[in-house]
Amino acid sequence: MSTSEACLHPQSHSPKFERTYSLLGFMGLLPFALSTMLVVFSLVDTGNANSSTFLGFYVPYVFITYSACILCFLAGTLWRGQFDSGQDGSKLLLVSNLLALLSWLCLLVIHISHYLVLTAIIILGAGYVVALVAEKISPSVSSHYFAIRSRLTLSVIALHITLLISLLWSI
Repeated sequence: MSTSEACLHPQSHSPKFERTYSLLGFMGLLPFALSTMLVVFSLVDTGNANSSTFLGFYVPYVFITYSACILCFLAGTLWRGQFDSGQDGSKLLLVSNLLALLSWLCLLVIHISHYLVLTAIIILGAGYVVALVAEKISPSVSSHYFAIRSRLTLSVIALHITLLISLLWSI
């Protein structure tokens, strides 16, 4: 078993390593949560979620760009895991590339129209579901890691839905 493969299997995880990736994963929720809260506060304060800005940035764009980056990161971890699994991971490699390309396309289209902003939020949210399903079937993902990823993914999807509803409310 290779060193990187050993790191992905549950019997080789040290408690410190598990705490570290759990902490980093939950800290990664903060930009999602903070940007969603700013949009909701804007909706409550002004009646228009589309007026939400922070330090000159349009907050829904901040959310979408962060979401695309994190989804690409997850796609990359999915990609890497297939090389060490010892199994044919061709389909998961294709899924990984598709997620990265869809994330990139979402970043391109948000500048075209408000409706494409909404579409990007939907596509990115769906991308997290696809990434989670891909991790579930990947032989290189430990049960502890998958449990953490499941909780994180549910939170991220809930924040995507909250942002989407807030922006739809303002149409």
